[in-house]
Amino acid sequence: MVTEIILLALLFLAAGIFLLCGKGAWLVAGYNTLSQAEKKKYDKKKVCRAAGAVCIICCILLCAIGYMGYKVDSGAMSETDMLIPAFVLLAVLVAAVIAAGVYISKKAKGR
Repeated sequence: MVTEIILLALLFLAAGIFLLCGKGAWLVAGYNTLSQAEKKKYDKKKVCRAAGAVCIICCILLCAIGYMGYKVDSGAMSETDMLIPAFVLLAVLVAAVIAAGVYISKKAKGR
């Protein structure tokens, strides 16, 4: 199970790097479905950077969960001890998604 989490983290890392380079706007679902006239209202590179930052944060959080899963598998940590850190990591992910949405609506829109 830990190896699957690490593979998923690597996938998020690759997508994050791709998006941080300002490419891959087609990966951003909300931006991808906009009409051409609506897309012109947004700075494509800023949208990609915000989505890339969320992907990198997902990668880091998945690595942390994978590490905790490894500790559970090795017996160094119980599954119940993993609950509070997992909720904290979930809160960080939700905050990152909200921050990216605010950034896109405030900074990337309005060209």
